[in-house]
Amino acid sequence: MDPFVYLTGDRFPMIRDIGWNQVDEVYTHHDRLLDFDIFVFVTKGSMQVVEETVEYIIHEKEHLFLKKGLHHWGRPETLPGTSWYWIHFNSPVDDYSSYKDQSPLPEIDFFYPDHYAYRFPLPKHGTSPFHRTLENRLHLLVEDFGKPKEHGMVQLSIQVYQMFLELHKATKEHSQSTKNSGKGEAVAGRVMAFLKQHIDEDFDSTQLSSHLNLNYSYVSATFKTQTGLSIIEAHTKLRINKAIDWMRNTSLNVSEISERLGYRNPYYFSRVFKKVIGESPSSYMSNFYKNKSMKILLNR
Repeated sequence: MDPFVYLTGDRFPMIRDIGWNQVDEVYTHHDRLLDFDIFVFVTKGSMQVVEETVEYIIHEKEHLFLKKGLHHWGRPETLPGTSWYWIHFNSPVDDYSSYKDQSPLPEIDFFYPDHYAYRFPLPKHGTSPFHRTLENRLHLLVEDFGKPKEHGMVQLSIQVYQMFLELHKATKEHSQSTKNSGKGEAVAGRVMAFLKQHIDEDFDSTQLSSHLNLNYSYVSATFKTQTGLSIIEAHTKLRINKAIDWMRNTSLNVSEISERLGYRNPYYFSRVFKKVIGESPSSYMSNFYKNKSMKILLNR
């Protein structure tokens, strides 16, 4: 069974119900097959539940996701005094085949046509330092759920989505802190550092390979696995990101930006920009409100 559940960058989970429960006697989890997903967070004691053939014991300050369409049930093994929060929600996507498995790199995190078409994993079962904050957070969400207001369910869904994003980040950081960073991740980091240093020139695979003292085929394949991008794609997006930065924050024109980034001519730069962003540089620049007193920043 996949140890993760997934959400996407372009749609938030739609909340159906949220609440808290505590049992005063031995509890047996419901035997059911549902058409929505469930998030469970135990605040005290421990809960026993089986999904299909896999048994889970959710201890204090741990969570579990139960997936829609899978049979889950329990035995009378959840002890008196156990308490938990639960969220019932509909996942907006069933087929993830068109979504990338990697989120945009922070260094090139700007909008482009398929920017949000990625999925991110959440551990099906687990804990992290972030979980220590969840009880209070869920308490506030349950309180808010009981106060009818306009767009209340939408606001609640967005808040839960934000919580799940932070859960994703926290568990990823916790996993990295409890083990040495993988060799592949280290290689990808070195590649990105090299690309940023050479943002104002065309990509040279031989130069990169020599700089890293590694075979380029290995470097290229490793980078693709880690980031979902080819090295050339990452380099191009870094250059376009710098172009966007200059467009927004300086008075440089398209020709000047093209020259500073090392493109052979502004026409070629414009073709590359449109391929990445979906519109020409001049069209993109026309969308900004610019300060007339803006100065050219030569050292950005």
